[in-house]
Amino acid sequence: MFRYKEYICAVAANRSFSKAALALNTSQPWLSTKVKEVEKLLGVPLFDRSTSPLTLTEAGTYYVEQAEKVMQIEEESHRRFEQLRRAAAETISIGSSAFFSGYLLPNLLQEFQKEHPDLVLTFSEVEPGTLTDKLLRGDIDLALAVEKPDHPEIETRPWMHEEIVLAVPARYQINRELAEYAYDFDAFLKRNEPGCRKKPVPLIRFLNMPFLLLNERNDLHHRTKAICANAGFSPKVKLVLTQMMTAYYLVCEGQGVTMLRDTIPEYVSPNENVVFYQLSDPLAFRSISLSYPKKKLPAIHRELIEYLSEKGDENAPEGEDHA
Repeated sequence: MFRYKEYICAVAANRSFSKAALALNTSQPWLSTKVKEVEKLLGVPLFDRSTSPLTLTEAGTYYVEQAEKVMQIEEESHRRFEQLRRAAAETISIGSSAFFSGYLLPNLLQEFQKEHPDLVLTFSEVEPGTLTDKLLRGDIDLALAVEKPDHPEIETRPWMHEEIVLAVPARYQINRELAEYAYDFDAFLKRNEPGCRKKPVPLIRFLNMPFLLLNERNDLHHRTKAICANAGFSPKVKLVLTQMMTAYYLVCEGQGVTMLRDTIPEYVSPNENVVFYQLSDPLAFRSISLSYPKKKLPAIHRELIEYLSEKGDENAPEGEDHA
């Protein structure tokens, strides 16, 4: 009865067989045949084909209502079975930014995985604003993110802090004017060694530079605008992007300037086409939090949480963060 429910619901939503076939990436004749099969099985028409656009009959309206309930049950069941499958296979899902998932965490967790060879770790990018729901639903087991969930069923602890720096194409003339503040790639990696640290750059000097921003869902979008506002100007936005690494590589290509996390140079190949500047604004420092459900967790989850906590302790900020 509900074998072709997705197709019937698509026809109902689009009010057209041709539009539904296009949306489903199938042919209209095939779609029409499958709908007729269901109507024959039920003994009643689901659509009034004499109207334009197509309308549902009373039976069709009831069918779609019940089909949507069935699809919801299937989705919830799929999620629950996936949770059970991960638990049985000792799988832990970590939600984080694309940069952490692709660069930092695989290296950081190598030692832990050697100690637990049967453990499967999965990394997934978490869109800002979705972290709390994903943790509560069990889509992810723990998270490392700027976002700090405020929910009684989620525990959050400071994990580490990071510095936001300005990245500028090396070929820009302004770098020669600001040489006393600028780090080339190698110098930036050595900036914490004795005698290597430079003064924060006067950000106002970049008043007329083209800025590459992350989109509004990212903390760094608002942080960049606020830091620029504190310096006395509004950034001239050239491009809005979804990934920090994309912004970094566009800087290397000379497309504009951007603000990014100071850990990026540690995980990419040295590049002579980029220059870095440190900033004096308190907003240029932010905390990364470790979050996970307060419910009773499997022992392996707790062990991983403590392992991550120890790895982050040396960089965890004291007291209030700058966010």
